[in-house]
Amino acid sequence: MATSEPSDPILHQIDRLSSLPDELLVTILSLLPIRAAGRTSVLSRRFRHLCEIVWETSPSLELISRDFPPCRTAGAHFVTMAKQILLSRSPSQPLSSLRIELERFFRFSPYRTKPSFLKFFNSLYDKARSLGVRHLTIEGCTFSFSILPTCSILSLIFSITTLQSLSLSGLFDDWHQNSVIPFGVTLTNLKNLSIQTYYSADPAQLNRLLSQLPSLEVLSIQHDSPHVFSLSSQTIKQLNLFISKYCPAHNPVELSLPSLELLQVENYGTLGLPHIRADIPSLRKAVLHLNFLRQNDCSAVAGLLNSISHAQELILHLKESDYELDPFPILLEPGREPPKFPNLKHLEGAMCFHEHNFQAIVSLLHHSPALQSLKLVHKALFSMARKRKRKRDDWRSMLPQNADGNRNYVHLTNLHLGQRREFMKLAGKQCTPKLVQPHC
Repeated sequence: MATSEPSDPILHQIDRLSSLPDELLVTILSLLPIRAAGRTSVLSRRFRHLCEIVWETSPSLELISRDFPPCRTAGAHFVTMAKQILLSRSPSQPLSSLRIELERFFRFSPYRTKPSFLKFFNSLYDKARSLGVRHLTIEGCTFSFSILPTCSILSLIFSITTLQSLSLSGLFDDWHQNSVIPFGVTLTNLKNLSIQTYYSADPAQLNRLLSQLPSLEVLSIQHDSPHVFSLSSQTIKQLNLFISKYCPAHNPVELSLPSLELLQVENYGTLGLPHIRADIPSLRKAVLHLNFLRQNDCSAVAGLLNSISHAQELILHLKESDYELDPFPILLEPGREPPKFPNLKHLEGAMCFHEHNFQAIVSLLHHSPALQSLKLVHKALFSMARKRKRKRDDWRSMLPQNADGNRNYVHLTNLHLGQRREFMKLAGKQCTPKLVQPHC
């Protein structure tokens, strides 16, 4: 007969956390958000001392205004936290990474005048510069610069010459101001730049900034501008381009990036896909996440594919608009030759593989002689089928039946060893006569 072990009250009174050495506790606390780590300071004098060690020695700090409840004292609490954690840090303890999030600070700020704001921000960025911060993330808010102008913020940020990566979001709503970007930027070590909420922009200012960043390799930018958008750089190797819903389709995007190796494009707007004209001869990989596609976007998609036709790896995630009742070929422009991919080795596609898209993929395979692996995933579009009387049969998957007995995916890894002919044979049976091209 099994008996339960007698409970020993002494075992339940052991404080296992306090028995850990200081070095291990400091490591644990440094992995927590600052406010969560600060709460442990009320446990004992020892933990209060450990928190001070963490704040003084941790190579990364985060000042997050959203850690405080949304009330009138949130801004004052943020200022207190900044003074205690960042501004009082010893110059002998260098800082590698700093993240500052400002939304509730601006909304509930204790400062009411521009000089007070500027003085506080000057103290933050002067301290970051003196500590040699290498990775800086600033998250602002869209209404903040009725109080503090963007040009003042950027002048402070771009004076931190030790930066290797910089991420800015919510700081560019008034980019239309004259001379927003200061001249003579000396961020010679900056390799990674991310800019979000880029609105009403003058492309000349952005390209002037890029020309002053000789080591820049990775650029992430959200394109919100209603104007023609262009990027030019001799050093950028990776571009992450996010096209927002505010960008009209009739204004093109022009890219002149001779060193670019990786291109990622994502749109999340409903105004149509702008034409992307790209001079990117060194491209090796392209990732396209294109949403809300309408029938009049076929030309833009085909043009983009032609611009990246020398890529070795291509990943496509495409989704038609829910307002389209009848299927159409996303990848092909009617009456035009399909794009040719002479160097393409790996192709991955996720979309609704109705008969038009499936036939387009088959055409693309015929023009990709070096292809080695193929992964296709069918994405059903039934969300608006009943409301808009979309015929489900027209949108069903036309992929060949796989080993699991369905048509939801195809995954082939040895096309160069003979599987291509087998797949093409199966694909030819799936193409309807009215869609069959001479090579299908």
